[in-house]
Amino acid sequence: MVRIEKTSRGWKRLIADRRLWREDFFSIARTLRRVPFCAYKVGEVAARIARKRERIQTFWDGVETVNIARKGDFIVTNLGPDRDALRGPDGALNSYVIREERFAELYEPVGIDTLFGPAHRARGGVRAYRLIGGFDIVAPWGERMAAESGFLILNGDDVYGAHRDAFHRSYAQAPGRLETKIPVESV
Repeated sequence: MVRIEKTSRGWKRLIADRRLWREDFFSIARTLRRVPFCAYKVGEVAARIARKRERIQTFWDGVETVNIARKGDFIVTNLGPDRDALRGPDGALNSYVIREERFAELYEPVGIDTLFGPAHRARGGVRAYRLIGGFDIVAPWGERMAAESGFLILNGDDVYGAHRDAFHRSYAQAPGRLETKIPVESV
């Protein structure tokens, strides 16, 4: 079930008890009267390959979600402009899991090693819109993810959320048309 609830401040919060799909992304945007915009990663990511099954918690101002990396999946950590790992206000790493079969489609190597693995840049962009009241949804990997304020993101067919501050440190709005993928050369 997908629903919009009002917060104590009167803001609209997205609640989804199932995985969201591309059609849901646009339907929710219409319901909330949001116009999705294109965004691109402003920094690089460091990526290491999981050598065994690992439980990865994604943090930003608390736990945002949990995912299980299988052997061969990529543990990705967002990097700042100086290639230091992005950390939330509590100092926790902003890391997440990308499935082995999707990683090469989403990222390309830049030829630089970091403390958290080789650096990569995103191959394309995403669509997103702001959820002022936040979200509590089921992510594509089957776990819940929540933030008090954030953005809903469409990346290919995957729909997931990002905490407001993590989004602003990781993405920038792209100028121009609404395209599903934004070539790296155009940003």
